[in-house]
Amino acid sequence: MEYKIKDKNIFTDKFIEAYAQALREDYRFFYDDFDEYGKKDVETAIYFIPGINGTPGQIRFIIPSILKNFGKDVFIKSCQLDEFAADKFIWDKYKLENLDKRKDCIVTDLNNLAKKHKRVLIFASSNGFYDFVHAYPDLSDELKQKIEVFWSAVAPDTFEPTVWEKVFSKINGFKIGEDQWFAFPNHNLLKFFNPETSMSHKWKHNHHKKIFQKADLEFRFNCFGFWWGYASIDRFNKVLNYLTRNHNKKIDVPVNFLIATSDGYWQGKSRGEIEKLLDKYCSNKKQIVYKKTSHLWVVVPNNLVNLDQ
Repeated sequence: MEYKIKDKNIFTDKFIEAYAQALREDYRFFYDDFDEYGKKDVETAIYFIPGINGTPGQIRFIIPSILKNFGKDVFIKSCQLDEFAADKFIWDKYKLENLDKRKDCIVTDLNNLAKKHKRVLIFASSNGFYDFVHAYPDLSDELKQKIEVFWSAVAPDTFEPTVWEKVFSKINGFKIGEDQWFAFPNHNLLKFFNPETSMSHKWKHNHHKKIFQKADLEFRFNCFGFWWGYASIDRFNKVLNYLTRNHNKKIDVPVNFLIATSDGYWQGKSRGEIEKLLDKYCSNKKQIVYKKTSHLWVVVPNNLVNLDQ
């Protein structure tokens, strides 16, 4: 490793070992690097930008909604780089030097799609939208005439301190440079304290019922009988600050917003405060849809179907 893990706690090594084994060996459901679907010689292309620690394969979760909204004649491509591969440690992915590589990938992919397709729809997940903000100034004028953006699970541009960091940093935390990392638990019984810790979601729409599992969408590893994910408020804020630091011109293409009203990442912010952030980045707000659910589970099929109406 090029970095030094320091300030370890009693269970740090155990958690990192479990995380590494899960990345190497466990079946990762939709959490993979498959990045292209559909027909290339069609009018409509869809481009997916995952959020922090997201992967290209997450787009499969909403393909039924895409087909219902836009039909079968679509080409789907996701942003994919080796530096952000699903089997990489999260702290290896989110180095500042990797962010410009991701921007260049987005610019190249989107400008190429504009040359081949009449319509380009961009699906940005969570804070993946800020990668789009970072790339926007370098997009071609030809592309900007063809695109419409769908920002699902709208996320703030700053992570606020959380009690989870204070508690679990003392148990399994460590530092890389000055950035504190920690593993946080996931269990349905914990969603009373934080709605983003749930492991499953009971979905019902008309006559359809399904229980979605978090492992279908986001990678988790098992340790001491619980499922865990890694986070660093320090590193994530450095990433978001880097992506938005030069933002001085609003995005002037149609943008649709899907917002969870019980989103743990907003920590109780009002709709007015949320929409102030939308105004900060976007001048052409086509549609704002609010749903009473958490950050992850706002992205269920029926909610996404409503976005293009």
